Amino acid sequence: MFSLFKGDCESCGRSYNYSLVNAIFADCSYAYCDTCGRLSTISYANSFLLQMPPISIENHVIDAAWEQYLRPCACGGRFRREASPRCPFCLALLSAKYATAHIEKNHMSGGRGWNWQRNWSDSFCVDIEDPTRPGEARMVIDPFLDSKARAEMEQAEKPGLLERVFKSRA
Repeated sequence: MFSLFKGDCESCGRSYNYSLVNAIFADCSYAYCDTCGRLSTISYANSFLLQMPPISIENHVIDAAWEQYLRPCACGGRFRREASPRCPFCLALLSAKYATAHIEKNHMSGGRGWNWQRNWSDSFCVDIEDPTRPGEARMVIDPFLDSKARAEMEQAEKPGLLERVFKSRA
């Protein structure tokens, strides 16, 4: 169980529950799924980080170079630097600007001058509750690809012989 606060989707108007995660206190970086908006955190305590390029800014959204080291989300999407949270019901992108009102109101120091960062890339990120399993977070922790799976993905992304031949004729 995690601390839940109530937010609402600007697109469909439905309410969802979320938890605000401070990447500094969690000692991690994070990314969202580009399809469903699920949060993925990458712990700095994980030894797998030794195989990855150093991150440019700690305790924020991941660098694009880290994306290739992460397995796909359960929905089939990818954890990306440029992705952001989505409504768990209509899958619309959640606006950081719109979410400011409920995030600041719900924060434990809300009303006492604390201002939220108003974006999905700095030290605070949101983990939205799984609407099919109330009280459970959807967050994925350390979704690293093993070296075999990573090699297979890299091979699949390379153009085949026919694609290279036809591209060279264009």
